[in-house]
Amino acid sequence: MIILGFFVGGKVVSLVKDPKQFRKWVKHTGIWGQFIMIGISAFQIIVAIVPGEPIEIASGYAFGWFLGAVLCLLGTLVGQMVVFIFAKKFGLDFVEIFVSKKKLEKMSFLKDKEKIYVTIFFIFLIPGTPKDVLSYVAGITSIKLLPFLLVSGVARIPSVVSSTIAGSYLGVKNYKMAAIIFAVTIVISGILFFIYKQHEKNKCK
Repeated sequence: MIILGFFVGGKVVSLVKDPKQFRKWVKHTGIWGQFIMIGISAFQIIVAIVPGEPIEIASGYAFGWFLGAVLCLLGTLVGQMVVFIFAKKFGLDFVEIFVSKKKLEKMSFLKDKEKIYVTIFFIFLIPGTPKDVLSYVAGITSIKLLPFLLVSGVARIPSVVSSTIAGSYLGVKNYKMAAIIFAVTIVISGILFFIYKQHEKNKCK
């Protein structure tokens, strides 16, 4: 699936710019379109510099909000699992290929075993936080794979669902509802992100 996402990812990105053509392409690919979307979502996690929101919106547009959300969540879990396992196997040298030492230093909170899963939950819940980088760093800590996937997967649901719902409304040309969802998501995300940044500042004092 990841390989499929890698080879057709560029084509999908270009098609997303033309929603009608994107939907036609999805219908033409049939069931493979779903596997490709999973692969693209997984690849986005592995690359760690590609934002997930446009992919989630496109998935909602093409597949509807529910199936679109399921495909994106499956893809992100696959991507996180691959990154986590590789980081666990090859250690810090592997992680430093993708994550700078400065970012690694900011992840020192992962050493707090008592609050680690609560912290991970909120980082994955709040848009704009370094969640994809965290997938790499988590692999070189004492965190176990299954609890990590469970906590991060549940935390991702609200943002993924809101993006795919907005995409599905765009698909039926209900631009008003799509705009409302985007606006509400931005406001809530902004508030949560502000709280997160304040928490980061307090930790540095």
